[in-house]
Amino acid sequence: MTVFSVLRLPVREGAGDELVRTFAELEIFERSRQSGGFVGGRLLRPLGRDGSFLVLAEWESVEAYQSWLANPSRAELAERLAPLLSDEVVAGDLFEVTEEAR
Repeated sequence: MTVFSVLRLPVREGAGDELVRTFAELEIFERSRQSGGFVGGRLLRPLGRDGSFLVLAEWESVEAYQSWLANPSRAELAERLAPLLSDEVVAGDLFEVTEEAR
């Protein structure tokens, strides 16, 4: 069963474009893939005013996501993104696809 993580990134006002560039430059999704169990992901920008971006990621299992959370590489990436954020980021919420929607 795959699971989806949804992570909110509270971006500082006016820092949205820089967050998108930095996210790509840091190759966050590629580094997630190297951690193991990462299927794919998207960085979602809010429409309209600045606000929280969302990171939607698919994982092979809950354990794969937990392994990413414990990966020292993730901590380094979070530190590099921190100056662009207006608040602390906590681990994402996990979701599963319902049978009816498959």
